[in-house]
Amino acid sequence: MATTKNIQAVERAFSILELFQKTSRSEHSVKEISEILNLNKSTAFGLINTLTNLGYLQQNTENQKYALSLKLLSFSNTVKVQNIIIRTVHPFLEQLSQKYKETVHCAVEFNDSAIYIDKVEATGSFLIGTQIGTQNDLHCTGVGKCLLAYMPPEQLDRILARNLKTMTYHTITNSEQLREELRQVRELGCAMDQEEYTVGLSCVAVPVFSDAETPVCAISVSGMTPRIQLAVKNGLLEELKRTAAVISEKTWGYCPPKERAPM
Repeated sequence: MATTKNIQAVERAFSILELFQKTSRSEHSVKEISEILNLNKSTAFGLINTLTNLGYLQQNTENQKYALSLKLLSFSNTVKVQNIIIRTVHPFLEQLSQKYKETVHCAVEFNDSAIYIDKVEATGSFLIGTQIGTQNDLHCTGVGKCLLAYMPPEQLDRILARNLKTMTYHTITNSEQLREELRQVRELGCAMDQEEYTVGLSCVAVPVFSDAETPVCAISVSGMTPRIQLAVKNGLLEELKRTAAVISEKTWGYCPPKERAPM
């Protein structure tokens, strides 16, 4: 079969998208992209502008740098089949949801936000309007706090230096208070959202680790506050931790130490 040459503009566009995957930084300027990929600055700008207009990149208006956008999650049906996290975690989410009759989420950190990559909706319970691919703030969600608690210090400092959004009158927006809560998350191995994102709704979340300091995702059970409080009294937290430990060992071969339960 005859071979044809690759189209250079397409190669360059994908090299820009892949750059964000290959580097440790989530944001890059036009100058940085052009230098790293050895592209003429005007060529880099034209490609970046096109990718932004198409929705695959987004610009941070504060520093004019670019980052991958959530549109890439529109390929989620394919990703769902192939993604090892979702394939491994989903059966456990179904079991938890069936047992507690509540909505269960799995989330990862992406561009300083919590992104829901899987969800099992409760049957016969309060409907929670989250969607796979939804981007939420880290500081006011249970899964977000689990991911924040183990972040590199420089990334955590950058996030806490921002004006943290007030979602409800329970939302923690004081950075020092939040740091103390994150310390407790590390100590206890779990995080709570006590009506901090939506009044009337609470959740309990735990991290899933690939090693002692790296949570690859977090799982949570969410529902009406009285129901979640009762479920916690009846062993929900302990079961979540056991589930996260099984996922960690099954998927990454890491067996977390037993966590101390909250007082």
